[in-house]
Amino acid sequence: MSDPSTDEEATTRRGGRHRSRLGAWGITWRVLAGLAVVVLVWASVTFYRTWSNSDGEPTNVIVATWMRDNHMGPLVAKLEDFYYQHINTPEVGGTPQLSADLTAEDTAGLDASDLAADSEGTAPLPAAGGSEPLLLTPVDRSSMPNPQPTTSSTVRTHLNPPPPIVSPVKNPEPKEGVWQPVASRVDGIPAVYVTRVRADDVHTSYYASVMWIDTDLAKVMFVPGYEEPGGPNPYDGALPKTYWPDVLANVNGGFRLDDTQGGYYFEGKTVRPLVKGKASAVIYKDGSIVIGKWGRDVSMDADVAVVRQNLDLIVDKGTSKVTNGADNVVWGATTDKESLAWRSAIGQRKDGSIVYVGSPYLSAAGLGNVLVGAGVERAMVLDMNDWWTAGFYFRHKKNGTPLCRKLDPAIQENCDRFLQRYKRDSFQFLAKPAPRPSATPAPRPTSSSSPYASASSSSTP
Repeated sequence: MSDPSTDEEATTRRGGRHRSRLGAWGITWRVLAGLAVVVLVWASVTFYRTWSNSDGEPTNVIVATWMRDNHMGPLVAKLEDFYYQHINTPEVGGTPQLSADLTAEDTAGLDASDLAADSEGTAPLPAAGGSEPLLLTPVDRSSMPNPQPTTSSTVRTHLNPPPPIVSPVKNPEPKEGVWQPVASRVDGIPAVYVTRVRADDVHTSYYASVMWIDTDLAKVMFVPGYEEPGGPNPYDGALPKTYWPDVLANVNGGFRLDDTQGGYYFEGKTVRPLVKGKASAVIYKDGSIVIGKWGRDVSMDADVAVVRQNLDLIVDKGTSKVTNGADNVVWGATTDKESLAWRSAIGQRKDGSIVYVGSPYLSAAGLGNVLVGAGVERAMVLDMNDWWTAGFYFRHKKNGTPLCRKLDPAIQENCDRFLQRYKRDSFQFLAKPAPRPSATPAPRPTSSSSPYASASSSSTP
């Protein structure tokens, strides 16, 4: 027989161990619960801050922004990749429901007198009393290589739109790939043309919308957003109303600065050091623009007003640089895979004119191919996804009131996004005043490696 006292001692020890284990688990659960509360409070506070600072973005965009703000960018990229590959998948085959004929979209809201004044060059463009935006001050380029002859004529010189883009499908739709004049004229001359064309011969239900801008008739103004890319913000993220009668088009800027792999310079201030070899949009003080590789095509000089960098050149020397899905580190976490998403880019032709693409259901390869089809020599990727990709062009009433048109009708939110206060940066294309008599025009680019004579070499900041 067992000793009762021994049994009692054993039971006591087992009970003690049991209570000890329960106590340890209790402490652990209390610690975990406390941590959960802390995380929940932190998430609630930080998410509310992001939500309260949104510009009407949908919930999915707010959540993605919050995650990126809190160092979860790689996870967002994986989720976006999954979304585009398995949820928001494009149709294969079919024909576009969107028309390639832009006439009705371009002239909506205008009466006969508005159109007549525009075509005759009597509409108030530019209507800002000949004044220049703060960034745009005259630059004397007469001492630079290859200046054009001085002229005393006020007849406007202008560029010719590119040849039609060849569609990859066998039987293109009417006007597919054909450049059509849109937006308000400058002295009666079209400065903006748009076309729609399929990007590949598989997803044939969708157009890429492409905008061409004559840089003889338009100057460029960079407007920083009130959040991105940071640094000086003289316009509070909006195009000053003084220049609304002049605006011909505006388009989205680049990635958030943390995601660009590059730098940013604005009016004498280096917000983030510029990176040699990165794709760069360089805007000069006279409103001219060059797209190129930093340190090869473009570099710092006294005439530079803005440098916005974003990844690598997606088109260089007239050739698409997109190869395969393994290059995702070059183009961003989701921009060089087969998933078709909203994507955008800004490119430049040999004559200095600008081409912008901003459309849904584009792969990086499709984006590059459309740019090459438009004759682009160098191009820089801009922002992507269905909220941040947005391009617009403008007609004007006789009194100068701008009427906005979406480059693609599926672009979200209001058409005047980049006229109003906005958190992200934008490129604004404004009507360029006629040259004064005896003025010396800026030289044209002479080669793909030297897009403008003004892009002279200097030290990198």
